Amino acid sequence: MESYLSSCSVTIIRTLLFLTCSLSTLSAQFADVKVSLDVQRLKERDRRITAELPDQIKLFFKSAPWDQEYSDLTIPLAIQLIFESVSDKGGEHLYSSQCLFSNGSDQRYFAKVIQFPYASGQAVIFSPVLFEPLASALEYYGNIILAAEADTYDQFGGTRFYERGRELALRGITSQYRRGWGDRVELVDILTRNKGTRLARFFFFDALAYLDEDDLEEAEASLDKMMENLELIFAKFPREHYTIIFLKGHAEKLSQLPDQLRNKKKLLTRLIELDPDNKARYREGLGIKSE
Repeated sequence: MESYLSSCSVTIIRTLLFLTCSLSTLSAQFADVKVSLDVQRLKERDRRITAELPDQIKLFFKSAPWDQEYSDLTIPLAIQLIFESVSDKGGEHLYSSQCLFSNGSDQRYFAKVIQFPYASGQAVIFSPVLFEPLASALEYYGNIILAAEADTYDQFGGTRFYERGRELALRGITSQYRRGWGDRVELVDILTRNKGTRLARFFFFDALAYLDEDDLEEAEASLDKMMENLELIFAKFPREHYTIIFLKGHAEKLSQLPDQLRNKKKLLTRLIELDPDNKARYREGLGIKSE
């Protein structure tokens, strides 16, 4: 009985923390959240247990108080959990899954393993202080995606989100659910030291903003800076994974830049060399028929 009451008290405290934090923000950073489960390797009992998990994850992303400054971003988010195994450990039903996070455009992150206990009907609750295996993993990837979004508004504007992700990953490494968290520390390191891609992202969106204002001269200058930073990153790391994902997400928009831009031909010609995966789109932008 005492153990049960203690468990209830912890749940109540966590829920109150979550609701208190949620009320501090009026808009969600993540709007259209889609969650799918691959349960082929699960037994029927575990399929029933995890059936409500997509709704819990959606609620987590839409309700968590991510950041006041960027409270109106409405980022689309697609999450796929691929369950690998289930085990009983210390009275907990422990799930191991792979997971894919994507904003449907220029960000995609694959988690080789997320290990977490879960029970039927269990809420996935945001906590600014407590480490929870699943909630903390979701918060980690939420911050990683927010970081890249913030980088489009200010040069290195996403740094604080990356550092929050790093803090969560370091907590994970020291927890009893440490599997996969070392990879997440490494991911933060890769993304934060990849300054060329972060600046290329900023200058690309800077150029789009100038185009919206019909300021072709400033748009050209920003696109030149974007290319300078892409050249820097590809000189060090040809075919850098996350840079390629960024370019793939915006190849069509780059190919459709206004013909009035004096540097459009030079830019697309060079992108054909740097990003051959999207060669056909860049050639279209140059008015060249597909081979």
